[in-house]
Amino acid sequence: MRSLFGAEKVEPSPKALRKLLAEAISMHLLRLSAVALCAFALLSFTSSVRAADSDWQKSYPVSAKPSLSVSTGDSSTEVRSCGSCREIRIRVEWRDRRASEYNLVESQSGDHVEFALHEKQRIGFRMNLGNRHEPHVTVDTPASLDLEARTSDGALSVTGLQGQLQLRTSDGSLDASDVSGALSITASDGSIRVHNASGTLESHSSDGSVRIDGRFSGVQVKTSDGSLDFTLAEGSKLATASRIESSDGSVAIHLPRSLSADMDIHTGDGHIDCKLPLTMEGYNSSGDSHHNLRGRLNGGGVPLAIHTQDGSVTIAAI
Repeated sequence: MRSLFGAEKVEPSPKALRKLLAEAISMHLLRLSAVALCAFALLSFTSSVRAADSDWQKSYPVSAKPSLSVSTGDSSTEVRSCGSCREIRIRVEWRDRRASEYNLVESQSGDHVEFALHEKQRIGFRMNLGNRHEPHVTVDTPASLDLEARTSDGALSVTGLQGQLQLRTSDGSLDASDVSGALSITASDGSIRVHNASGTLESHSSDGSVRIDGRFSGVQVKTSDGSLDFTLAEGSKLATASRIESSDGSVAIHLPRSLSADMDIHTGDGHIDCKLPLTMEGYNSSGDSHHNLRGRLNGGGVPLAIHTQDGSVTIAAI
């Protein structure tokens, strides 16, 4: 067959026609998929900005010195003093999340209150568009309180309390300020900040920087991986043998000039810079990095050991 211009007209073969039809269908399906994806994204965005659930809150009447156990996961937690109040008030702000996504368990027995908030286990795939804010738990308590607080995934903050305080985070930072009593702190993966504390302190950090200042009568501080900055405030008098240790990281120690202690300073790989007037009792060094220094500060007193396996030690007066 010839065209009007004299050229021979080539009819497409059935195979070519099938190919052209398949390509047309494929392009049509792609357009439908794009439209569906946009519709899904719009629906997800609309759901994310819908009105949030109302905050959950409850008050528990207690005596002058109650006890409290708080356990949270996938949420931040703040415990703070309400002075001489006679109740514990707990509030959960759901923010971008839904109450139905969490298990909330609470109870009271006498002056002991227990509260737990953990995300429910999810099966299947869930897509989140944009940044979502996890719930925030706020606890107001009497200033005098025995507290056990832990978070499995989220930051923990404690302010203005006195008593036996056991604080633990598995994945999140831990901050404690204006606290006193017997303080026990553990952070598996996150930084530790302790400010203006007093009493005794046990602190352990597996992975994260540590910064502590306070007036203590005894300390046991250890960090496995991260820098350590420790300040023993003016007026501190160590009553029990104390130890500050780092496995991998530099150590900076600030001590009052009036402190009396038997000092044992060691670094496995680093240098020692001590600016305090020690009465030397021994100094050992092997090579350029391994150093051990022993001496008495202000006539000596209880033992204070400062050790690092991999990092330098700096000791200065405040």
